[in-house]
Amino acid sequence: MTSTPGPDATAQDPFVRQVTWLVDEAGGRAELSRASGGRVSARTLDYWCRGSYPRNAVTGAVRELDAWALASVPGYPGAAGAPRLVETCGPARPAPVPTPQADTTPSTDTTPSTDTGRPDPTAEPDPTDHPVAAASVPARRRSRDRRTRLLTAAAAAVLAGAVVTAIVAFRTDDGVDTLPPLPSTGDGTLLPETTGSIGANTFADPRTLVDNSLPIPPDTTVQVRCRYYAPSIPSVVPDGFWYLVDSGEWAGRWSPANSFMNGDVPGERTLHNTDFAVPVCR
Repeated sequence: MTSTPGPDATAQDPFVRQVTWLVDEAGGRAELSRASGGRVSARTLDYWCRGSYPRNAVTGAVRELDAWALASVPGYPGAAGAPRLVETCGPARPAPVPTPQADTTPSTDTTPSTDTGRPDPTAEPDPTDHPVAAASVPARRRSRDRRTRLLTAAAAAVLAGAVVTAIVAFRTDDGVDTLPPLPSTGDGTLLPETTGSIGANTFADPRTLVDNSLPIPPDTTVQVRCRYYAPSIPSVVPDGFWYLVDSGEWAGRWSPANSFMNGDVPGERTLHNTDFAVPVCR
């Protein structure tokens, strides 16, 4: 049977007092380990009795031994004069009861002390004694996921900023033109397209929406040279096409394809946002 420690600070520790009582009740560390179904090894019990027990978290081994003792050991926890194991370890453990007066009598025991208050590095590994390490794995995974999302958002912001910068550079008066030239020809065929009931705006460049001072009136038929894909504003979605107009004062200007009838009947439901018979600009 394991002997009860003397009246020093370790023996006054509530966790140590409770474990020591359980060991004594079972008849020894090995007997307690067997009686509890191997929930805690005899070696781990030895370290716990000497004060090297979990101090950063209530581990799985402590929880299992506590639950088993509640169900199987008469007198637990009150008989030991200490709270339950789950209440006396981890960061919220109660402070040990100080001894009234320190014993200043020189000790004749020459055996080096092994009670350091820290787990012995030679202790038998117990997977349940380290739930913090296990829990850190998904925590690290979540951290990586957060970093990935942040990096993705940052990349999107940089890309958006680059597009805005390009547009601003094109629209300044300092002669800087960062956008490639627009295509201006189709297959040589001009096709008639008629504006709808609200007319159509025209622009010098569908990518930057520069200069919309020449709108085409409603129900006006013009010739268009080709179509160009530039979903620069929400109103041209879903197709995103623009027509290069080749009539009157609008010649050489661009107008949203969905501002035209595109073969639909006036007054009826819109079926076509683009006339795909118009050749693609090149």
